[in-house]
Amino acid sequence: MQIPLSNVINYMKIKVVVLNFFLKNKKIILPFFAVLFFISLYFLIDFSSQSLVAHDEGLYARRARLIESSANWFSPPFISPHHKTVGSYWFIALSIRLFGNSELAVRLPSILSSFLCLITSYLIALKTTNSKSALISLFSLSSMPLWIQYSRYASPDLPFVLCILLVILFFLKSLDSSKYISQYFNLFCSGLFISSSFFIRSYMAFVPFIGLTPFIFYHLFKKEFTFKLFFCTGIAVGFIPTFLNLYFSFQKFGISGITSLFDFAKKQALGEFGFNNLLLVPVNFLYLTFPIGILLLILFVFTGSNNKANYPLLIYCYPLLSLILLLCMSTSYPHYYLFLLPSLSIIFANYLTSNSLRYSSSSSIIRYLLFIVLLIISSVLLFSILRSSDLVFLYSRGNPLIVYILISLIVLSYITSLRFLFDIKYPNSNLINFFYNIIIPQYISLSLLFNFGVLGNPNHNTKLFLKDADVSSIINSNTIYLFSVDSKIQTLLSYYLPSSVIVDDFEVISKYKYVITSNANSLEKLNLKQIFVPVKKFDNHLLLMNIGS
Repeated sequence: MQIPLSNVINYMKIKVVVLNFFLKNKKIILPFFAVLFFISLYFLIDFSSQSLVAHDEGLYARRARLIESSANWFSPPFISPHHKTVGSYWFIALSIRLFGNSELAVRLPSILSSFLCLITSYLIALKTTNSKSALISLFSLSSMPLWIQYSRYASPDLPFVLCILLVILFFLKSLDSSKYISQYFNLFCSGLFISSSFFIRSYMAFVPFIGLTPFIFYHLFKKEFTFKLFFCTGIAVGFIPTFLNLYFSFQKFGISGITSLFDFAKKQALGEFGFNNLLLVPVNFLYLTFPIGILLLILFVFTGSNNKANYPLLIYCYPLLSLILLLCMSTSYPHYYLFLLPSLSIIFANYLTSNSLRYSSSSSIIRYLLFIVLLIISSVLLFSILRSSDLVFLYSRGNPLIVYILISLIVLSYITSLRFLFDIKYPNSNLINFFYNIIIPQYISLSLLFNFGVLGNPNHNTKLFLKDADVSSIINSNTIYLFSVDSKIQTLLSYYLPSSVIVDDFEVISKYKYVITSNANSLEKLNLKQIFVPVKKFDNHLLLMNIGS
C-alpha cells in the first residue's frame, strides 16, 4: 500500500518542528530528563524483591505497627518501659496506616526523607558556598554507599537527618533575610526542628545540638531579645510531643517510663572506651563514603582550598565537634554518622572546585594515588565477581546478568576516568570531570542493585517461605506459634505474622496446631516429633503441623 505524499510531507514537517524545538531548548530539556532519571532511581523499586533486615528493620516495623493499631500514639504500646521516644516509629506507623503492612510502607519514610535531605543539603550548600560546589555536594551525598543503603532502610535515621538539616537551613534563612517577620518565622522553625529531632531520635539528637551550639550562639547572641524569644518558643513548641510521650509513659509505667529513656542514653554514651571502634572508624569512613572520603583525604593532604566558606563555624566546627563526641561514645554504629554526611559532601565540594597545591609534586602524587586506588578497586571487583559466581547467582535470585552489567559499568567508568587524571593542561577541571565520571555510574549501579534486591535483601528466603501457596493458606487463617526460633527470624516473623505468638514453655507446645521452630531436634528430645509433621522448610526453620490435636 502506497503512503500518500501529503502524509510524508506532514511527517517531515512535524519532525523538523520537533527537532528545532529540541535544539532551541536542549539546555532545559536535557537537564529535565537527567533530573527525572535521577529521581526515578529513588522511587522505581521492585518491592517484590525486598525483605527487611533483622534486627533493626524488623524491630522498627513491628513496634510501628503496634503504635499504628493503638488508640493513643503518644502512649507507648509496649508491655515494659521503652528506651526510645515513640516519635522513632511515628513516620513508619503513619506509612503503615496509609499503605498497609509491606516493605514499601515501612521504607517509604526513609526514601522520602532522603530525597528531601538532598534538596535541603543542596540549598544549604548554595548559601554557604556557590552553585558549582552545591551541585558537586549533591552528587557526592547521593552516591555514598552508606547514604544509599539507609535511603532504603526502615528506621528513623533519615527523618532525623532531615530535621537537623532543616534546623540549619531555617537558621541560615533567618540570617539572610532583611524582613523581621521572615526572621521571626525562620528562627521559630529552626527551634521547632531542634526539639522535634529529639522526639524522633531521642538522646542522639544531643550530638548535633552540641555541635551546632557555637554556630547558633555566635549569631543568636548578637540578635535582639525578640529573635531569641521566637527561637526558644519554637524549641518549646517542638518539645510538646516529647512531653506528652513522657507523661503517658509515666502514667503507664511510673518513673521507670521516663528513666528508661535516659538510662539507655547513659549506657550508650558512657562506659568502657572501645579502641577497636576507634580503629574501625577510618576504615568504615573510607569504605562507606567511597569515593568521597578517600578523595577528600587526598585533597586535604596535598592541596588547600581556595574557597572561603561563609559560615566556618557551621562548615568546619559543627562536623568536627560532632565527630569528636561520636568517637568518645562507648557504643557507635555507622548510621550514627549519617547526619555528618551532608557536611562532609559540602567540605569535599569546597576543596574540589578550587584548590591550590601544597607541594611541587602534589599534582603527580594525586594522579598516581588515584590511579592505584582505581586499579585496586577494579581488580577486587572483577576478582570477586569471577571467583564468586555462585554467590552472584544466589544473591541475584537467578538473574546474574544485572550484576555483571552494573559491575562492568563501574569498572568501565574507572577506566574511562583515567584520561582526566593524566591530562595536565587543566588539573582542577579535570579532577571535577574525573569525579563526575566515577560518581554517576556508582550512583546508578548501587541504586539499581538495592532497587532489585541484590543488596539490602538478606531475608529473601523468609519472604519466599511466607509467599508459598501452602504456607500462606495456613498463616492467613491460623495463629502461628513461634517456638525456639532464631532471634532475628523471630523478630521478622513477629512483623510479617501479626497473629503469631511466641512460646517459651515447651510443656504446652503439644496443644498448638501450627508451630514454627528453628530447632526440630528439640522436639525429638521432648518426645513431640511423632505428633508434628513438617509442612514447609526454609533455611533451618520448619513450619510444623500438629496431627495429634
